[in-house]
Amino acid sequence: MSHSDIFVGRQPIFDKNSQLVAYELLFRGDASQNQANFECADTATETVIYNAMLGIGLDELVGPHQAYVNFPENFFHAEVDPAFSPQYIVIEVLEDVRPTPEVIEGLSQLKDLGFQIALDDFIFKKEYVPFLKLADVIKLEMHKVPLEKIPLLFSKIKKITQATLLAEKVETREIYKACLNSGCDLFQGYFFAKPEIVEGKKVSVAKLNLLDLLQKIADPQIALNELQLVVERDVGLSHKLLKMAYQYRTRSMPEFDTIKEVMMLFGLKRVQSWTTMLSMAAVNDVVPEVFVMALTRAIFMREIALKERLPAEESYYLAGLFSLLDVIMGQPLEKVLNQLPLSRSIVDGILEEEGDYGRLLNMAKGFEQSKMQKHRSDYGTFYLQAFNDARKVFKG
Repeated sequence: MSHSDIFVGRQPIFDKNSQLVAYELLFRGDASQNQANFECADTATETVIYNAMLGIGLDELVGPHQAYVNFPENFFHAEVDPAFSPQYIVIEVLEDVRPTPEVIEGLSQLKDLGFQIALDDFIFKKEYVPFLKLADVIKLEMHKVPLEKIPLLFSKIKKITQATLLAEKVETREIYKACLNSGCDLFQGYFFAKPEIVEGKKVSVAKLNLLDLLQKIADPQIALNELQLVVERDVGLSHKLLKMAYQYRTRSMPEFDTIKEVMMLFGLKRVQSWTTMLSMAAVNDVVPEVFVMALTRAIFMREIALKERLPAEESYYLAGLFSLLDVIMGQPLEKVLNQLPLSRSIVDGILEEEGDYGRLLNMAKGFEQSKMQKHRSDYGTFYLQAFNDARKVFKG
């Protein structure tokens, strides 16, 4: 097993019609043991969230369905500000969490944010009544309940709560039928499927930071002052951007000393393009030739867009840069592109070579493969100039 390998267990949750509606995500330390072995519940939850959202990706793990994740008591203390969306994550309160005032306040805040609350392995005791008032889903372990007592159990529960009832550890057809006939809403257990271990690769912190940065700076709706704030938070990026601007400064241009002056002089879209390229080039485990190729495509596509008078020429620059994001990020290109605020025409141009974006990208790839005879000779001159400009940038 490589240190770059990550693992998440997932077990499907079904409705009354045996339709898949969600998965529970579970901690798994490796691919050999399909059980949760951990010393710290806090660390286990953090690992599941990190691996699911930033490693493998929720789209790949659960698709359009929700993900149930166990959370320990510490998560509900103090002010709660999750870094994930209530659209995808259902918060499971572990059975050993106590209904203290701090926990109840934390759960109330999560409810206000739109999160659904599920009570895991719930036991009916007077002290846990405050949980019932907040619960959207109640999970009940069925393997401990005698078959003949299942109808009575569900009947009692339905008298005191309108929460969705989820029978877990459903291990036989008899238990499933008893729960179904007793009015249970959702089902989970070995009768349907054992937990499956999904394996992925760790993404380095630098690449996670890059993705976060690209999500901000690639936004076509970003304003000049917003981009300025993003750039100025990173001293290294600010320095590189000023250095880049000086390479393109002509004698007729005034001096500049700040990011804002650069933006005013060269324009928001041009600085946005430069910032995107510099951010990508900051990843240090990718060979420099990849960045030269990406920048060559970017410059070439922008220049041809200008020549052909296509609108939004800087968007062609971004399309060229992002066409090699799979190599830079070490992730499937479609997955990375869908995490960025790009128009569908750019994404389809890169992935499917559709429209003008696809046509110019295909042209750039043709020149890379020395298939210049397919294209106009004067476009070849543009490509060679773009290649020389890209090499100068990375030599500088």
